[in-house]
Amino acid sequence: MTASNAFASAATEPRGGSSPARQSSPTREVCFVKYYQKGSTDIAADQMAVALRRRGVAARSIFASEFAGVRDAILVFVKRIDLMDLWRAKRAKNPIVLDVQDTVVFKRGIRYAAAWDGIIFRSLRALEDFGRGRSGAVLIPQHWDERYRPRTVPDDRLRLGFLGDPRSLPFDEPVPGLTAVFDDWFGRAGEFNAHLSVRGTRRELLYKPNNKVATAAACNAVLLTSRDEAAREHLGDDYPFYTDPDREAVIAAIAVLERRIGGSEWRRALEQLALIREATSLDRITDLYLDYLPRFGELRSLDGSELAARTAVATATD
Repeated sequence: MTASNAFASAATEPRGGSSPARQSSPTREVCFVKYYQKGSTDIAADQMAVALRRRGVAARSIFASEFAGVRDAILVFVKRIDLMDLWRAKRAKNPIVLDVQDTVVFKRGIRYAAAWDGIIFRSLRALEDFGRGRSGAVLIPQHWDERYRPRTVPDDRLRLGFLGDPRSLPFDEPVPGLTAVFDDWFGRAGEFNAHLSVRGTRRELLYKPNNKVATAAACNAVLLTSRDEAAREHLGDDYPFYTDPDREAVIAAIAVLERRIGGSEWRRALEQLALIREATSLDRITDLYLDYLPRFGELRSLDGSELAARTAVATATD
């Protein structure tokens, strides 16, 4: 089984026993609950709520301060939950799901693990290390942000970019041949035919999600990446452009990449990433949510007025 097939099949397999019983009544809205607004909540809460509404499911993204009166909903908390909010959610008998994102990079375990009805992991290694034996634990890879577009620059020379937060690039000194972009990622992504992803610490190598892989795939860019677990899971061990994560190794790997632009390994890397683009599209990941969330109750459909409003918005933006 290839790496891409492995993560695709694991995404829909329940782990550790039977799933929570489905509820025949009432139907349930899906609420993605966030404590702050940043990249992770934008992609995992705001965008997923819109994607589910596109499929006719009642879904919304809310701040934790807004969910106190919510009833008959599946609550998907992104990254964390406060103890008082956990108590309120349980008291209201709302099923609660944790979207782990990258929290296991920074924490040694899942907080309040026994209380969750479901847990979404973003990498197979995180699922295996923290989800084994837990009813309702599932692998759903992270989708790429639809604001990215395939790059338009040619493969005449190496144009290598790092798109991300400054803290995600573990080098104090500039790397020759690399352009670091710490803002306006969507506007500048088209300037690069290759992306760099370097996971520096051991826990980053083990548990960082697949965001950098999916972003490169979305941009039709080759990825020069550390051999972290998420990269191996999606690209396989035979992917041609891995590097060790230290600065000197990255500089050497960039030199190799420059010599192979447009060659057979370059083309093979783009072909592999094209498969990842499809597998981690928002449409495909929405399919996985629609397979998973009904474990916690029948999903509520949008009513007539909501469906009409959704259709009008979709028509206006096409």
